[in-house]
Amino acid sequence: MAVATERRVSASSSPLARSETKKKTRQTHEKRNFQQKSSRDAFRVGALSGCAASFSVQTCMFPLNTVKTRLQARAPEVSLKTLRRTLFRGLYAGFFVDTLGSVPGTGVFMATYEALKSAGVVPPAVAASVAGVAGSLLVAPADAIKQRLQVDASKTLRGELRTIAHSKSPIRSLFVGYPQFLARDLPFDTVQVTTFEVLKRWHASAVDRRSTPRELAMLGAAAGAFTGMVTTPLDVARTAEVCAAAAGVECRGASCLAALVRRGGPGVLLRGAAPRMLEISLGGAIYFSALEAAKRALGWDESESRERSHDR
Repeated sequence: MAVATERRVSASSSPLARSETKKKTRQTHEKRNFQQKSSRDAFRVGALSGCAASFSVQTCMFPLNTVKTRLQARAPEVSLKTLRRTLFRGLYAGFFVDTLGSVPGTGVFMATYEALKSAGVVPPAVAASVAGVAGSLLVAPADAIKQRLQVDASKTLRGELRTIAHSKSPIRSLFVGYPQFLARDLPFDTVQVTTFEVLKRWHASAVDRRSTPRELAMLGAAAGAFTGMVTTPLDVARTAEVCAAAAGVECRGASCLAALVRRGGPGVLLRGAAPRMLEISLGGAIYFSALEAAKRALGWDESESRERSHDR
């Protein structure tokens, strides 16, 4: 009798159990499809907004970057008075090749970062680091050529490309200083992006509304100034290897920076810190303003996306 009763209960509850299982399966599929679509949208928006923001910064801030690079690449025995004769000449030297690398490189960076952040598979700091590696494959070679053109006004893009092509290892010449580039830019990207995200969330919760373009510019400037200061020694290390010959140093890797410190003292680690902070602070204001404006123009709302993903 007990067995028969148990069978009847099981039979009566079986359709309900199957219905619940089907419902959960359907919800799982819907959630997965939504996350995939959200990641694709984030990738597209990130790529387009990243390119737009990068070009805006490049156009406005390149002269200041040139001044910073020349200050860092100065040989220790060359006085600032001597350097001033050429410091402000040809401030857009290397602009074309750097733009060819940095604009699509930033697009790749933001596309990767936004897609990973939207998927929620890794923390934002890790997403920024992964995105930095992806973007560096385009940015690093162009950055190296740009720095050499900035330091020596007599060099031309065609001449630099010919020198690289005829070198013993063109790939190695193209990626000269790449470890220093990663050592500088991965912390830089992680610190700047996460600092801006933290500041943006803090401000949104403080004022209980969406930040205005002016407020986003101020938050971007604050994130840029902080990042520029703490990563200046890493930037000096990168410039030291790329422009070693111009500074009268024959070296590779970390030995370049060590050689400059021996010749110029510990102060060399903060060379160009003031223009770098100014450049990245102003650049941060322009970059993040342009980035957020482009996202909104493309109809991307991060808060809505997060809410919908949570609801699912």
